[in-house]
Amino acid sequence: MSGLIASTLVARAGLPVVLLEKSTSLGGRAASRDKHGFIFNLGPHALYRAGHLRRTLTTLGIDVRGAVPGANGGFALLDGRRHTLPTGLMSLLTTGVLTLHGKFELARFQSRLTAIDTAPIRRETLASWLESHVADTGVRQLLQMLVRVTTFTNDPEHQSAGAAVEQLQLGARGSVLYLDGGWQTIVDGLRRTAVASGVRIISAAHAVALEQSTARQVEAVRLADGTAMHTSAVIVAGGPADVDVLAGTRFTTALPAPIRVATLDLALRSPAVAALAPAGGAMIHVSKYLHPGETAGRDEELELETLMDTMQPGWRESLVFKQYLPSLTVANAEVTAAQGGVEGRPPSRVPAFDNVWVAGDWVGPRGQLSDAAAASAADAAAGTLAALKGCATSATESCATTKDAEADSLVAPPFRAVSAGATPPVRVT
Repeated sequence: MSGLIASTLVARAGLPVVLLEKSTSLGGRAASRDKHGFIFNLGPHALYRAGHLRRTLTTLGIDVRGAVPGANGGFALLDGRRHTLPTGLMSLLTTGVLTLHGKFELARFQSRLTAIDTAPIRRETLASWLESHVADTGVRQLLQMLVRVTTFTNDPEHQSAGAAVEQLQLGARGSVLYLDGGWQTIVDGLRRTAVASGVRIISAAHAVALEQSTARQVEAVRLADGTAMHTSAVIVAGGPADVDVLAGTRFTTALPAPIRVATLDLALRSPAVAALAPAGGAMIHVSKYLHPGETAGRDEELELETLMDTMQPGWRESLVFKQYLPSLTVANAEVTAAQGGVEGRPPSRVPAFDNVWVAGDWVGPRGQLSDAAAASAADAAAGTLAALKGCATSATESCATTKDAEADSLVAPPFRAVSAGATPPVRVT
């Protein structure tokens, strides 16, 4: 997505743009596929209604529709027993997952959540912060569970407390949307908008090197077939390993480990929340949030199926189709306390070059997951425009416009590069 977003922003400023897509199709981890009328995303996906990606889509005129999950009806498992998940007043009063003392403490936490200043705790681990600020063990466990759900991260001993709380605050401000038609609707909308803005998209164009005219300037993108595509600037929208190969950086070894889950996606004949299935059907995602370095296989698949037996008995008789993804990368790098939270992630401009930028869910100081991808794409596009228009600061009117676009945010997933140029076209890889 970040390549599509960055490309569109640069093209809308009047510059020629070429989007080089490594794969034969666009979208990366945001792509969906249709199986017998059931829409399979790559694992569970939710669009934060108050997040950077949603604002970016609105700015670009892309309308997405979906359903907001209900406040009630959730459950939590404790010691093998199912309890009501305390998400509202009534469920808090009736749940057996917390003691009376824990219920009061959770209510106090929820009342002050949005007012917590996260800047001072970005370098503190989630485990340390919860230990010093939450007395009840049950409440600490419940909050860790909510952080796993909102950040996909299962690493409280290293995860930034500031980043974790920021994601809880984001959910509290606007909840999420489960999209009708899956995340492919976002990909398709971004593609249409990019093409309408003048972006030229070339699929199956595998960029393998950046060719330099000087130590700090890239003049061309070299493809796997030997073609050299000349450019004035490049935006690489991909993972750390992609950038390392092209730009000679060492992000892969310098960054925290990726965030991964083992996910079992089930197509069932039963009622649904979002329109991801034919009438009378539903899509259910059952996931295990993996520790950094943890692997998953058949045992974890059986564990997830057993969980379904507990939560929805009889599901096997309603099963139409399933997919198991044992090690799905959700984000390219965890947001850790050691790096200072989101503020410690790499900037969008590659320091070794004057005309190379990066975008992705591991880049920039704003947002997490797809929101970070969108925000960093906007930053990369803004930086590219500033450089190509010859304004190193935002003092001019044209640069002020660029900065506004940056604030609205943009894109990200698997490998793309943008080259933008006034004479040679911009390339997005």
